[in-house]
Amino acid sequence: MSEEAKVYTCSVCGKPTPNYHEWSPSVAAILGEQGSSTCDECFRKAQISYKWENEQFAEERLICPYCEISISDPWEYEEAEDEIECPACGRAFEVEITTVRTYRTRRRMEDMPDGWDGGSF
Repeated sequence: MSEEAKVYTCSVCGKPTPNYHEWSPSVAAILGEQGSSTCDECFRKAQISYKWENEQFAEERLICPYCEISISDPWEYEEAEDEIECPACGRAFEVEITTVRTYRTRRRMEDMPDGWDGGSF
């Protein structure tokens, strides 16, 4: 007597599928669901889309998603720009530029009390 495979509903298109992916307990607790189902066709489409985008996440280098070169002078581009043309392959691609600020502070020596020896202030 063979056990019949359980059928789930694809969370993308709604078609029946035997595919089911169970999430880790911490993710399940956050989402309030134990897992998700995606049919083979929707999974394949998602993989193609992901590979086509070749999206680079939070890179410190500006990388062309087509030829994958590191653009040598990324500081010439402004934060407001949302599209750049690759200087190597000539293809335009979307870009999101963010700037991270860091700060360094220190006391001014001329403001330190006379006779200060570097100890507690």
